[in-house]
Amino acid sequence: MAISVPSTASSATPSHVAKADMRELNQARWHWFESQEQVPWEAWESLPGGTAYLDRRYLTAMAGHDKVQCRLGMIKADDGPWLGGILMQAVQSESRSPADHMDVSLGVRIATAIMQPGGRPFRFRTLVAGQGLASGEHTFRWREDITPAWQVKWTEEAFDVCARHWGIRVWMAKDFGPQLDADLAPHWSSRWARATFDPVMEVPLDPTWTSADQWQEALRTKARTKVRSILARSADVQLERITDNAELDRLGPELIALYDQVYGRASIVMGGLDSRDFSRLATQFGEDFTLVTYRNEDRLVGFHCGMHHADSETIEAYYVGFNPEINKERALYQRMLFEFIRWGISLKAKRVVMGRTALEIKSTLGAFPVPLSTFVHINLPLAMPFLRWMIRKAPPHSFKPRRAWRAEWCARWQEAGYQID
Repeated sequence: MAISVPSTASSATPSHVAKADMRELNQARWHWFESQEQVPWEAWESLPGGTAYLDRRYLTAMAGHDKVQCRLGMIKADDGPWLGGILMQAVQSESRSPADHMDVSLGVRIATAIMQPGGRPFRFRTLVAGQGLASGEHTFRWREDITPAWQVKWTEEAFDVCARHWGIRVWMAKDFGPQLDADLAPHWSSRWARATFDPVMEVPLDPTWTSADQWQEALRTKARTKVRSILARSADVQLERITDNAELDRLGPELIALYDQVYGRASIVMGGLDSRDFSRLATQFGEDFTLVTYRNEDRLVGFHCGMHHADSETIEAYYVGFNPEINKERALYQRMLFEFIRWGISLKAKRVVMGRTALEIKSTLGAFPVPLSTFVHINLPLAMPFLRWMIRKAPPHSFKPRRAWRAEWCARWQEAGYQID
């Protein structure tokens, strides 16, 4: 069952939008903002394509982050209107065990062993257009009349400028869903290689639901039984939403330690969190940020946090952490997924974006895989032929999603824009 959704940042030009003035496009140039105070936020927020990760609140919270450096770029002709904007990041990356997460060939295993002798992580800086700490279409925002060809041209210009600024040779333009990928793909120059990794998992919601019971009623009997089992196994775990900034800062080191037990097992790690991130996000987002702790016999054993973006009616599951042994016993991770869904229903959201890990587990709760494409370039001699060979020989693991929804709800999601084969 392959599923995709319409792009949330579609580059198709609506019929009511006039064509952009060619002279205005040819004279457009980038303006780069190194601090939050310099950004023309009103112009940025007026552009289409907003998401939680392109929201002023998130970008302000992440300013000064220890592991991720950000630059916002906006483009316009002199004395003209703003035409678009892009998020560029310099991220410290680590390649750890890609063979555990992709169907790699023997040749790739040998190459990986050479780059990572003794299994040691291979570290490198990455220039990212988009979001290094999350998955999804959080790359840029364009005025509605900007065509895919201009979007790609200006994105490539942004890479050239920021690569010189930061001195980074590994580039990633990420992530593009099926429709946006199809629109942009013909316009990338030959220096790029197209790659696909695991899909992002997404749970659609009916905004008329008023409780998680209604969501469960839309599931098949087997899926409802799974939910009841999750709730029963975690019934003795104490959940608490933490809103006090001082408490979030106090808990920060413990939360990061739990987060490292989960995120530390990833094959490729880009950036990461630090202990002050939680209070900064809470300060900026207020009620649109949630952090819930899990205690077993008064011992902190897990947490989850996420963001609500009202304009796109989306819940973004941000990061989680848990004790692996307690997780096996109490189904902490599945309970966290349930809590994200329940929170989304309480806020009348239309979807919960759950990231690109634990694909099968998420599908048992109604999450669908949405394929994403990334364009990669390495500015080193002979690097690109090797990279293209690696991409061919190391596709992501295939998996078969579980059938969680009743037939009538599968039809409903198909009518809403999901493709179900």
